[in-house]
Amino acid sequence: MLKLYGSPRNRAGRVIWMLEEIGAEYEIIPASPHSEEILKVNPAGKVPALVDGDIAIADSTAIILYLADKAGQLTYPVGTPERARLMSLVCFAIDSLEQPLWTFAKHSFVLPEEVRLGDAIRPACEEEWRRALAALDQMIGDGPFAMGADFTIADIIIGHLGGWAKGVGFPEPEGRLADYMARVRSRPGWKAVLKKREAA
Repeated sequence: MLKLYGSPRNRAGRVIWMLEEIGAEYEIIPASPHSEEILKVNPAGKVPALVDGDIAIADSTAIILYLADKAGQLTYPVGTPERARLMSLVCFAIDSLEQPLWTFAKHSFVLPEEVRLGDAIRPACEEEWRRALAALDQMIGDGPFAMGADFTIADIIIGHLGGWAKGVGFPEPEGRLADYMARVRSRPGWKAVLKKREAA
């Protein structure tokens, strides 16, 4: 059985969503960053980490890609134009959508208090978020999903980031992008994550 180290309240939530979508059997091992539990499987001390037999995989994006390729679901064959476009969307999500969220988080509670900028950094982060949303609106086309008719790993990552942004009060998407976010977060896989959050 797959073992996922982390919490549905952090980036492990997007991995749980992926596991639910592909119908995998898994166990959640509660672990916080730099805890004894996570250091056993990830020397960097970051969550989440996934253990599959004798291998341990760190970083939520790497885990999701691994699961997609292994299951042959929510992705496309390596070397195809569809795979290239999918990876472009995934990289954009991590580089442009997640970056301002993570920067804000670091200055809210992650970094030592003496170097945090706190709410002073919010306007800059929100501006980056708005710009990323504007670009995303052009990238996803007419949908219903980011890659068109196919629900993929890009939708899991983008949908998770949309939930994160909503949770910290960043500007919400409008128009068809708002419809897109609502559509992907209405899936049973995301609802399973929310239930696990409530129980955590």
